Amino acid sequence: MTIRKKIFLLAGILLALFGAVVGVLAIVQKLDSDQISNIAEYELPLTRLVAELDVDTDRYELGILRALRLDPLNPPELAAAIAAKKEVGDELRADADTATALIAKAIKDRGYGASERVELARIEGAFKYLIRSLEGFLATGEQVMAALVDGRREDARTASLGFAKYARAFGPDLSEVRLNLADLTDRGTRDVLARQRLNTYLSFGLFLLACSIGLGVSAVGSARVVGGLRQLVVRTRAIEAGAVSEPLSILTRDEVGELALSFNRMVEELRTRERIKDTFGKFVDPRIVSRLIGSGAEQAERRTLTIFFSDIKDFSGISEQLTASAVVNLLNSYFGTVAEVIHAHRGFIDKYIGDAVMAFWVSPFSAGDDHASDACLAALAQQEAVIQLRAQLPEITGMRRNPPELAIRMGIATGEAVVGTIGSDSSRSYTVIGDTVNLASRLESINKLYGTSLILSEETYRTAQHVIEARELDLITVAGKTEPVRIYEAMGRAGEIAPEQIQLREMYANGLAAYRRQDWNEAQRCFESCQLGDAQDGPSRLFIERISLLRSSPPPADWDGVWHFKEK
Repeated sequence: MTIRKKIFLLAGILLALFGAVVGVLAIVQKLDSDQISNIAEYELPLTRLVAELDVDTDRYELGILRALRLDPLNPPELAAAIAAKKEVGDELRADADTATALIAKAIKDRGYGASERVELARIEGAFKYLIRSLEGFLATGEQVMAALVDGRREDARTASLGFAKYARAFGPDLSEVRLNLADLTDRGTRDVLARQRLNTYLSFGLFLLACSIGLGVSAVGSARVVGGLRQLVVRTRAIEAGAVSEPLSILTRDEVGELALSFNRMVEELRTRERIKDTFGKFVDPRIVSRLIGSGAEQAERRTLTIFFSDIKDFSGISEQLTASAVVNLLNSYFGTVAEVIHAHRGFIDKYIGDAVMAFWVSPFSAGDDHASDACLAALAQQEAVIQLRAQLPEITGMRRNPPELAIRMGIATGEAVVGTIGSDSSRSYTVIGDTVNLASRLESINKLYGTSLILSEETYRTAQHVIEARELDLITVAGKTEPVRIYEAMGRAGEIAPEQIQLREMYANGLAAYRRQDWNEAQRCFESCQLGDAQDGPSRLFIERISLLRSSPPPADWDGVWHFKEK
């Protein structure tokens, strides 16, 4: 982790901790705010209204009873008593409606918890019962005052006895509602105070934790960074003085660790620079350079590997149609395309020879015997890449009409060869030499005789047959060799050839077997069937011509079916 990321991480941790503190405090403050708001908006007004109901019911009853005791009752006093009764009655109804609406609103408010809403609902039920008694209570007062107005004092006294049945509703019951409201307010107040204390302790605790973590991380990080830098300064001064420095210990993965790693590489490169400068003047492939630096450039060894040659079909004719710059553009585009494919399949380009390419595959870059598989898959991928390149030929060559046909012939052989650095003291190249190289070159050339694009040696096919589909073409000796070689044509990746190609391969194999036992009629029938299936099949056409020649000049009795090529 880089120092910058460490600083950001530390800052992020601190910010997260302080954010957590702020968040917790905000939540607690929100709870406190909601609780206080509920107390101020609902509970205190309700307590006041209930208290006023208690007082006003007493005032209502006492005012009527006082009017009843006046004797005689003169009209002004009676009018004043009636007005007072009406005023108090209106206040009682208004307070009752206000309290009812306020309780209902409080129950719906989400600022209350579930338990508080249950308590409010219970208070609402009790209050509604009291309100239902209010109209009867007021009606009793109306009856008393009506009797007094009519001069029926005894009837008024009898009617005033009706206040007794409301004594409990507007006495103990109303007091209980007021006590319940007071208890609800008291609990809410205690909760607010408790959260305030928790808020204080939590703030202080989180602040101490953030400081401890921040100081601890800062101390550890700065000690490691400064320690690494001090060690680097000491070793750098040693190199400056001409002393041999030992590699640094890499303790971190930040910029200091990267600096220590670069320092170690610099020390190693200083030690090997002279050897590298004397050994190499030019590198063919970075992977080869890395390997030779590690094992020494003055080496040559015999290895089993796979050699690849390719050539552009009729390139001389193509180049005659193009300008010099167009030829260069074409070759650069072609070489760039095939080089990318070869490198992607772990191969090495040995050299470019005109329009030809020589490449090879060898372990450990190709694991085990995969060098043959990698070479075959790379060749098939090159054929696909060349098909795509054909679509770009008008732009590459500048020939909008009748651009050249770009076709590639390839030969692949697997076997032993000498691998190493070859050349003079002033200029060397890492290359391969041996019979396998010559065989791969000959196989590429004889494609033109068989009308094929990709011919493999028997050893290549044996090693790579699990990844490709191929057919045996012939048993031949190439120019300059006497030992027969069985050759194959690569047809595609394993499992990816069409049923028609499978049928062609089987019919061709039958024809080849009949040819080798000198059953010319059966062999010709099979090869002609191949021509019917694919009129462009070059190998079957070649064998039909060869059978015609052998009919007129039969081979000797000990003929082994080997065809000898005398030309390269």
